[in-house]
Amino acid sequence: MARSQKRQQRASQWWETHGGRLLLDRARELLPRWLTRLQPEAVLQLGQPVFWGLPPGIHHAWVLLNDGFSLPTGGYLQAYGRCDALPLASMRFDLVIVPFCLSRMADPQRTLAECWRVLRPEGHILIMDFNPGGSLNVLRRWHLWRRDRNWPWWRPFLSLGQLRGLLEEQDFTLREGRYFQYTLPGLKENAQWLELMGDRWWPAGANAYLLLAKRREAGLPPPELLWQSYLRRRRRRALASGVPATFARDKD
Repeated sequence: MARSQKRQQRASQWWETHGGRLLLDRARELLPRWLTRLQPEAVLQLGQPVFWGLPPGIHHAWVLLNDGFSLPTGGYLQAYGRCDALPLASMRFDLVIVPFCLSRMADPQRTLAECWRVLRPEGHILIMDFNPGGSLNVLRRWHLWRRDRNWPWWRPFLSLGQLRGLLEEQDFTLREGRYFQYTLPGLKENAQWLELMGDRWWPAGANAYLLLAKRREAGLPPPELLWQSYLRRRRRRALASGVPATFARDKD
């Protein structure tokens, strides 16, 4: 428990470093666009980092699950607890934001299960996490090789494919996603030209990715499977009645 708290504290301090500030600045640029699109009334954010400056015109209650190391601010409602055991009632939020938390979780699936529980039907989860193909993962390996105890990210970063699998197992429907934040050694700030080039020529080399998913009721198949099943039933009825099927044939 003490070791976990020390790593949480190091993670909080890492966001004040040069690399942490660059990544956080880029995440702050992206987040308001998604809030404007989704228009949530109640938002829950897990853990670190703290996002300052909410977009104007968005009226919502924003709850920060504080792990004891995030800086408090008047823009948030504070709740103290663990990400894998949320001290919150079920179906209370339209959006759960999970910023760079899953990479330090011993059981990411349990955290996603808690997110599913507190989301309202058709609610969304917005996940930002480190990309294993980015330069930050190279830096992580270097710190591990040096046995640097001050480095907070000891667990392997979750790849986008691994996260997609975890979300599908937890009854989330994937909506969309993207890579972001491309940096080169020596840059003092994020470069727009590097972001544009990275998105086009080397998306998997970004330092982070963002993934949006929607809560699906437990036990129901994904919408695309429901649509395929509907097409099969319609085709069978048309063949049985002798009426030619004029709709597109589904892929078996």
